[in-house]
Amino acid sequence: MNGGFGKTGVSGAQAALEWTPRFNFAVSGVVTAIAQTDVHKSVDIGEAYLKLRANPTPVGRFSGRVGIFYPPVSEEHDGVAWTTPDMLSGSAINSWIGEEVKVTGAEVTYQGALGEHQLEATAAVFGWNDTAGTLLTFRGWALHGERAGVRTDFGLPPLSGFATLFQPRETYPFRELDNRAGYYGRLAWRPPAPVSFNALYYDNAGNRIAVDSKGQWAWETRFLNVGMTWEPNETTKVLAQAMNGETLMGYRIPGGIWFDMGFRAAYVLAAHKLGEDTVTGRIDAFQTTDRSFQAIDDNAEHGWALTGAWRHRLGPHADVLLEAEHVTSKRALRRLVGEDPKQDQNLLQGALRLHF
Repeated sequence: MNGGFGKTGVSGAQAALEWTPRFNFAVSGVVTAIAQTDVHKSVDIGEAYLKLRANPTPVGRFSGRVGIFYPPVSEEHDGVAWTTPDMLSGSAINSWIGEEVKVTGAEVTYQGALGEHQLEATAAVFGWNDTAGTLLTFRGWALHGERAGVRTDFGLPPLSGFATLFQPRETYPFRELDNRAGYYGRLAWRPPAPVSFNALYYDNAGNRIAVDSKGQWAWETRFLNVGMTWEPNETTKVLAQAMNGETLMGYRIPGGIWFDMGFRAAYVLAAHKLGEDTVTGRIDAFQTTDRSFQAIDDNAEHGWALTGAWRHRLGPHADVLLEAEHVTSKRALRRLVGEDPKQDQNLLQGALRLHF
């Protein structure tokens, strides 16, 4: 998170304040302020949107939201202020969503039933997400608990000589550069069983040759994400996600587009409650594939991670969490700073979480 090639991150001190006003039956809101000592800017807005809902009808219910929010990708982040209640770090997939995939847009959702089967369809148009793909290309996947605010900037690791011709050493995740609307669509299905499935397709429709005065480029980024939640009983749940996508930036020249990268990742998470304790384990796999100019700017990487966490409820307003994480990864560009391309990284962290 501090301009290096590492895959783990300790979040430092964090605080969040969430305001959820209700104006009437149909209109409510969510505004989240976040403070993160290891992110610049340290105090920022996380999400801010209006929630709209219509009266139920015989054929189903419509709802929506308008404002700044995360697309409904993560299976993990169902805590206050888009946090993971039982762990300190997110999966590789959802850590990236937290860094680079916050949007300003309008979203509408339909919920209905077909017999005993619950169905849900969501569609959205959005902007202010043009640089998504920058971190994933130049730093790669990571696992941590940070979230981008609307003013956040992230430092990038050392860049190759080729990349420094085009990309500054920092990236701003929340930017509108090309005045194009992106979109996503999501389908969810819950059969008459303790399991649910969903699929989301995202495309920011980026104009990959749009650039601003600070050298921030729009990236053409799209992905397909599929997810599953299984809750066989009241004390156990299993989550799984898989993502496959691509991100491109720059002009087409002989040899290809300046930056052309495919990416994919997946994880499986299992959590079990034991009285006042919750024990969670997660395994991740991740990969990026550099599809242009790899001989002079190799942004390919692959790796896996194993994470275990324990949360103990101290009282109605306090929890203590411990988490251990092991990550093995290989990235050729680590040679730029004299590091071994293949690294094993281990992290043990703990936190006291207070909530009111």
